[in-house]
Amino acid sequence: MNGKSRSPWRSISGEAAGNVGAIYREGLRLRERQPAWNGLLPLEAQDRTWLFSWSGGVLRVLCQSPVWVPWLRRHEKKVLKAWNAAFPAEAAGRIEALVRPLPPAQAARPLRRTWVVPPSAPPALRGAAEDLPGELAAALRRLADTLEGLQAEAAAVASTKEKGARLAE
Repeated sequence: MNGKSRSPWRSISGEAAGNVGAIYREGLRLRERQPAWNGLLPLEAQDRTWLFSWSGGVLRVLCQSPVWVPWLRRHEKKVLKAWNAAFPAEAAGRIEALVRPLPPAQAARPLRRTWVVPPSAPPALRGAAEDLPGELAAALRRLADTLEGLQAEAAAVASTKEKGARLAE
């Protein structure tokens, strides 16, 4: 070659070639069709469903959450009718819906346990500790201190939420 090297996925004409080219062309096709797909749907579903394939009479759609799969089933006939009217050359007879997996950073995290400690618990534990021998009494006092700390933390969180709600108003 005349000093210029060409990328193995580019043809001489500069178009994307091979597997990369096929993926690129499919991406362009999807990009062009997504606005038309959105035009077939009501506003509530437009940002929650994405068309990712259409072939063999089947529309394949990614959904934001499992809630949208039954929604698509309920509205399948209406959506297919609109699709077939808009794209008669690529008529479809059914919709396959898949749920888009969340990235690991957005995956459901375990909920932090909220402790509900009755206000009478720490004083009752301290009172019971007075009648018990050494180590058991010390353990009950530590438990009472821990419960008071949980109460204080819950009060601080509630106060912060109230302050945030007041500021938002």
